[in-house]
Amino acid sequence: MASARTRMAVVALVLALAVAGSLPQAAGAQQWTAPKPTDKVEGGVNWTTQVITAAAIGVAPPYAVSPEHGRALAVQAGAVLARQELLAIARGMAIDSRTTVQAAMVANSVTEARVSGVIRGAQVVQTRDLGGGAVEVTVAVPATGEFADLLLPRLPQAVPPAAIVTPGPAPGPAVATPAPAPRPSALASVFTGLVIDARGLGVKPAMAPKVLSEGGQEVYGFSVVDRNWVIQQGMAGYAKDLPAAQAHSRVTDKPLTVKAVASSGTNKTDVVISNTDAQLLLGSGPNLEFLGKARVMLVVD
Repeated sequence: MASARTRMAVVALVLALAVAGSLPQAAGAQQWTAPKPTDKVEGGVNWTTQVITAAAIGVAPPYAVSPEHGRALAVQAGAVLARQELLAIARGMAIDSRTTVQAAMVANSVTEARVSGVIRGAQVVQTRDLGGGAVEVTVAVPATGEFADLLLPRLPQAVPPAAIVTPGPAPGPAVATPAPAPRPSALASVFTGLVIDARGLGVKPAMAPKVLSEGGQEVYGFSVVDRNWVIQQGMAGYAKDLPAAQAHSRVTDKPLTVKAVASSGTNKTDVVISNTDAQLLLGSGPNLEFLGKARVMLVVD
């Protein structure tokens, strides 16, 4: 009977740890101290690999019957805290220039429940013993796949945008003139991806950034890209330096590199490129093909 009561007490204490994240101090060879927020190891979103990670520290409680048992309980406690941290990180992510994951979850209880469920399923990817019964636990979940499918908008099938038209002089008498020759740069070069250097503009990563012309036309976004590609690999990859972006497998071996001229949107996630570069992208079918497959890298600070 005593043994049964002991097992029930252990279960109750473990459940209390998972829910509340803390337990009262108890006497024993090793003093129990509940992990504090300051114990958490900073995680974040790797926008290049499209993975969200978080880490936290769990500590073996004094009632552990062996070092192995104590470590298992420490890993369990650390995983609970790490997933809580992971949810906080995910909530802070920008979906697009106006919406965050937090806002989407608040607006829709079903979305909130499903996103929380995905986070609860985050895998433990690393454990590190810190000594004294403490274990640092790292968990991770892809920002693509199910997570992205729950949060990204569902829009009609992408339709290529019209080429940018520069206003000309007022029409005069009809005169037969030969058609203007196409820009050699637009037709002679077939690119395999797009790299936009947006450093110095305060651009923030997002799940669904847009590329706009100086006139506000959407050059790249859900009007161009196939949503299935976005679910698989994200709307765009991010890098901190230009050579790394140009060498990334996402844009393969011959990317077009352009310089952004401004950031846009409330969350500063959209980038603006010159009308000349926008025309270069929209004026060629092969270029629209790689845009449709989300072969885009953004270089940000």
